[in-house]
Amino acid sequence: MNFFIKTFFVTALFVVSGLSVAQNYTQTTTGLLINNDHPPVSVEMQLTGQVDQAHKAVQALLNVNLDGDWKTYWRSPGEGGIAPALNWQKNSKNINSVDWFWPAPKRYVVLGVNTIGYKHHINFPLKIKVNDLNKEVLLKGVLTLPSCTNICVLTDYPIELRFTPSMLKVNSDVSFKYQKAKGTVPIVVTEDAINKAHENVNITHLETYWNNKTQQLTVQIDTNSAWKKADVFADIQDKNFKNVSFSVPTISIKGKRLTAKFTAKSWAGKVNLSSAIIHTTLISKNLSVEVISKPSLHMLKIKHDQASQNILKMFLFALLGGLILNIMPCVLPVLGMKLSSILGTHGIERTKIRRQFLASSAGIISSFWILAGFLLLVKLSGNALGWGIQFQNPYFIAAMVVITAVFAANMLGIFEIQLPSRLQTWLATRGDQSYIGHYLQGMFATLLATPCSAPFLGTAVAFALGASNYELVAIFTALGIGMSIPWLLIAAFPIIAQRLPKPGKWMNSIKIFFALMILATCLWLLSLMTIFIGLSKVLTIVTILLLTFFILIYRTHGKKLLYIIISLLIILCAATLSIRHLYENNRLAQKQIDLHWQVLDSKTIDQQVAAGKTVFVEVTADWCVTCKANEIGVIDQEPVYSALQANNIVLMKGDWTKPSTKVTQFLHRYGRYGVPFNIVYGPNAPKGIKLSTILSKKAVIDALNQAK
Repeated sequence: MNFFIKTFFVTALFVVSGLSVAQNYTQTTTGLLINNDHPPVSVEMQLTGQVDQAHKAVQALLNVNLDGDWKTYWRSPGEGGIAPALNWQKNSKNINSVDWFWPAPKRYVVLGVNTIGYKHHINFPLKIKVNDLNKEVLLKGVLTLPSCTNICVLTDYPIELRFTPSMLKVNSDVSFKYQKAKGTVPIVVTEDAINKAHENVNITHLETYWNNKTQQLTVQIDTNSAWKKADVFADIQDKNFKNVSFSVPTISIKGKRLTAKFTAKSWAGKVNLSSAIIHTTLISKNLSVEVISKPSLHMLKIKHDQASQNILKMFLFALLGGLILNIMPCVLPVLGMKLSSILGTHGIERTKIRRQFLASSAGIISSFWILAGFLLLVKLSGNALGWGIQFQNPYFIAAMVVITAVFAANMLGIFEIQLPSRLQTWLATRGDQSYIGHYLQGMFATLLATPCSAPFLGTAVAFALGASNYELVAIFTALGIGMSIPWLLIAAFPIIAQRLPKPGKWMNSIKIFFALMILATCLWLLSLMTIFIGLSKVLTIVTILLLTFFILIYRTHGKKLLYIIISLLIILCAATLSIRHLYENNRLAQKQIDLHWQVLDSKTIDQQVAAGKTVFVEVTADWCVTCKANEIGVIDQEPVYSALQANNIVLMKGDWTKPSTKVTQFLHRYGRYGVPFNIVYGPNAPKGIKLSTILSKKAVIDALNQAK
């Protein structure tokens, strides 16, 4: 009997002990998990043993190892990819939530797509929040981890941890790794806390602004110290905006203020982020902060205040830019016509002189208003804006060819433009009909001016095309007034015209000279038609045009003038060919060959910069006179030419001769609306160093050295 009693108690003791062991079974690590279908990536989840009693949370560490060039993604992967995810809800027990913390990411280009994520080795800190610290916790689910190189793989890893929080022991090694990983996670603060001088961050002020019309998010950040190698990431964690992604930002830094501009994208089309909660992650050498904010219109007020301060400066820039246009090669032929008019004012009343030059000024300003109206229509239609875009239209160029040919013929005296007798009588009773001619001269000068970009003109036009409609009209009015200043000066002081040399036979020689200049302009305009109709057709038109001129000159003025004009044209052609020959000989003497230009591609720029290359970008057009001056005077000259030939330099060219959406978007990305535009990228300048409209050798060399 005693034997049976002892056996019973021993058996019961073993059963109770077994149940106790089973109940207290603990699994604090998944061990190293490798999927045989994708061995370059391995993961492991471990518990630190640290328990937050107040928040009923247990610390865990997800360790991800990626071999070679494999990458995984941040919570917002960028233009492509998906974020890692842990699906635990179905089979887990005693768990309230699993909070995932994201260390500061980096940008990577995968197959030409800008992505955000991690490479090589990354530790993700996690917090497992439980319902009861004294009860067993079962975390059971699947970790889905994306990884990419030239291909992308989505891999599942089974995750299972079993433990009782109150019975955990601290693993000092894992705990150290957890704290180290937590230190790489940006500090999370709200916008209000930032603006109330948050003690843990270096930011003194932050504002976010959403522009629903342009689909652009602007973030402006002020700090206590200067920015160093800064990057800004924006994302929205609200599921209602899960389809929204943000472009690589355009970042500008002025002192201690950084401004980042993102374009929002969604496959569903336009979005409205005015009610969204924006998470802005700011990363620099001495800063790692995630700011939670809601976009407002407050920054719009700042922009308007700044605009009201800047509009006067831009107005002055436009005046100066318009004035400088008068000495640009595009306008010189028309100035010749005006000079002939000035010389012909002897004996005319001052009142009539004043009216003639006021008429020319009115023509110039009217033409700028027409350009402004045209650009407003383009802007309202949603199409691309740009200074000089009318020269991308073959019909406009053809019309200008006809006008220049007619003006040249008129100056050569081949014909006179006569109005019907009744209209002449009507005009005679109301003023001198020549006012119309002066008005048209002013309009014509303006239309010819657009291929030339004076230094101050580029700044003013860029401001105008990016500003409001009223500001655009104001800036273009200032451009017209600036270009009219020489005309207005004579209108104000007619005595200037009357004190010039008296007209005589010598004026015929002046007229021939300027007529040939206008004819040369006509031939230049015809050369722009080559890309539209081909070289053979252009040469045919040139031949017919010149033969027609020669026949008309012979019939009107005889052989003598014809021989003189043909001789002058031959001299002009010979001079042009000689200059070209000297230029080519100079290149050969320096053993120069044509620079190897690639087609402009923003994605390739990022790839080349990531590979340690320096990228020099030129945006140009065949009709842009300033572009040609930059190429001949700076780019093809030493020391710039040799610098651009270096092995670490990549050259890219954007051709804006014809309409190009890609090139236009590239220009607008940097606040430019015309050509020329040059910018240099490199490892030390991934956002680019913009160069001035008119290049200098020193500026190009300095930018190349700074970028690399």
